[in-house]
Amino acid sequence: MQYLRSALRFLAATFVLYFLVSLFFIYRVAYTDHHCRLPFPNTPTTWQFNPSPKSSLAIAGITSLDTKRWKTPHYTNVSFPSRKDGITISGWYTEIDKQAPVVIVSHGIKPNCKANSQPLMAMALLTQAGMNVLNIDLQNYGDSTHIDSFIRLGQHEYLDILGAFDWLTTQKGYSTDQVGLAGLSLGAVTSAIAFSQEPAIKAIWLDSPFVDFDTMFTFELSRYHLPAFFKYGVNILSKLLLGTRPDELTCRDALRNADGRAIFLTQGEEDVRIPISQGQTFAELAEDSNAHFETWFVPETDHVDAMFLYPYTYQDKMRTFFNEFLG
Repeated sequence: MQYLRSALRFLAATFVLYFLVSLFFIYRVAYTDHHCRLPFPNTPTTWQFNPSPKSSLAIAGITSLDTKRWKTPHYTNVSFPSRKDGITISGWYTEIDKQAPVVIVSHGIKPNCKANSQPLMAMALLTQAGMNVLNIDLQNYGDSTHIDSFIRLGQHEYLDILGAFDWLTTQKGYSTDQVGLAGLSLGAVTSAIAFSQEPAIKAIWLDSPFVDFDTMFTFELSRYHLPAFFKYGVNILSKLLLGTRPDELTCRDALRNADGRAIFLTQGEEDVRIPISQGQTFAELAEDSNAHFETWFVPETDHVDAMFLYPYTYQDKMRTFFNEFLG
């Protein structure tokens, strides 16, 4: 009997520890204080960028960037409802040519927002290529509605992108064939989910997404020398605490539901944030899909650095892609 009680206490302690560790990972990944943490106020017409000293930009000798070359000529502050009830989305809208494509730009994970250098650079590249742009804050980021202190890793935020799609087509007069998406890092995941759920979106540009939460989280666990089975606890607690599991909708759905639509994937081969194996797996899965799929894997380039290292090549590829597949 004493042995049985000891075994039960051990199992109970193991159970509690398992879910406490899982709860720690939820907090670490999903908690947000809503701030972008920028050392200076950025706008599309005036912004600054100083690369990380460990990034591929610094290795290439780029210790600062002359952002005067990459300004968006003008912009308007806009707001509109998400497809998720009770959420208002904030954005910067630039109209260049109403007959040209319009691209919704989505930023990466916290502490990110539309004012970070990556979405501002993407905005400049697109507008200077003759396209219209709507650069948005997703819910719980920047100036959009703050509903609580946890992000949902694209599971709810994709509805914000679809709200932007609705606003452009109903309020600004664009045809659905003109509207494309450009997502960066987690914004690429969120854009892929939006694409999978809205068949009227014809083309998406994905910079450094992960294929699905489970494979990416397994990689993260390996960095802490922890076994992969913690992902089950994270999924269970996420459903209970946040109302959704992080693996319910994934980038894989964009391929399954592509129906001949266009996807462009780019990633740096030296990405230390999201392993290049994620992009390679996505490309392998695309071979069995009916998507029109293109890739650009960039040598000696870190996470979302290609737009700064090779801005003109990046811009040319965006211009060619969106002009080909958007009306």
